[in-house]
Amino acid sequence: MRLRTLHIFAGAVCAVSLIAPIASAQYPQDPSASANSGTGLLTSDQLQNLIGRIALYPDDLIALVLPAATTPLDIVKAQRFLTDKANNPSAKPDPSIAAPVMSLLNYPEVVTLMGNDLDWTVSLGQAVTHQQADVLAAIQTFRRRAQSAGNLNSDDKQTVVTHDDTVTIVPSQAEKIYVPVYQPSTVVVSQAAPVVTYSPVAYPTYYHPAAAATAYAAAGAATAYGVAWAHNSLYTAPYGANAAYYQNQRMNYANNAREDWQNYGNNSRNDWQNYSANQQTQRQNAVSGNEAARQGSIEDTTAANQSQRQDAFSNAQSSRQANMPEGADRWQSSGADRSAWQSAGGRDSGGSGGRFGDRESTSSRSEGYSRFSEGSGGRAFSERGARGFSSMGGRGGRRR
Repeated sequence: MRLRTLHIFAGAVCAVSLIAPIASAQYPQDPSASANSGTGLLTSDQLQNLIGRIALYPDDLIALVLPAATTPLDIVKAQRFLTDKANNPSAKPDPSIAAPVMSLLNYPEVVTLMGNDLDWTVSLGQAVTHQQADVLAAIQTFRRRAQSAGNLNSDDKQTVVTHDDTVTIVPSQAEKIYVPVYQPSTVVVSQAAPVVTYSPVAYPTYYHPAAAATAYAAAGAATAYGVAWAHNSLYTAPYGANAAYYQNQRMNYANNAREDWQNYGNNSRNDWQNYSANQQTQRQNAVSGNEAARQGSIEDTTAANQSQRQDAFSNAQSSRQANMPEGADRWQSSGADRSAWQSAGGRDSGGSGGRFGDRESTSSRSEGYSRFSEGSGGRAFSERGARGFSSMGGRGGRRR
């Protein structure tokens, strides 16, 4: 395909007469397609496959690629010029190159992509010519698929704005455009690792005032292109009259997206702080509850142990009393008698017993003496006492 185009171009055949034969020869046909295949139009699935490689480009770049694809011969010229300029910095592009392709020279990577696959470029140009609204709708569908998969997000290089189901991609920095690099088949599927990267070079926006200082823009890019997503159409306007409008529009998109992102960050931060505070409160409540439970358990255990000790002491006391010998009972009984005697007056009291006690006490002592006298010691004591008493009595009787 490329050789055929270059040979025809070398023969100086008119560009207008070339586009139709190339497009009809290379336009993809799918026998299994829906009713659209009978009209030569692409189905929705075919359009998804066709636009996948450029659907995530910023809107500014989409607005150049789509019209540039309708003039594939100018893409060949642009690619040839870039090759020449690499060897000759003073080289100038062919002034006959169409305006969108001329502006596309600011993005050599895109020109190389389109020039290295002219079959795809021609098919895209034919779709833009005959199904412009379908092409733009397919781009929006592809963007929503990538966004749902988590692979289309705002960052420091591009800003993604979603409004009324329309996904707009604008540069995060007004004067710089980064060309995204991705695989169409994987970018619409959720991936663990990032699947979108960017070209290492930041290119100037084609209609930004700074672009007028470049050799390419000065060569004849006098119009600006844009995408009217609400109408699914491309538009072109004089550069000078609309550059400020386009710039303001892009900046408004970027500012709104930045505010949305900041609000999202603030809300997320507040949610996290509230969550942390709630977690702290729950932990404190849990600690307090555990402490109260431990304290209650300790008190219950102490009371139970005290009760057990008291019961054990009472049981042991009862057991000792039950097993106490007979003599101990008598000893306890005599102790009770002594207590009663002391209560009644005792040996030192001034009661009716006097110093020597009452009759019951005298009798008790007499009984004690009698018992004592029954022994050998008692008998000896009685005999001595009898003799002493006799002698005392005798003497007393004689004194009388």
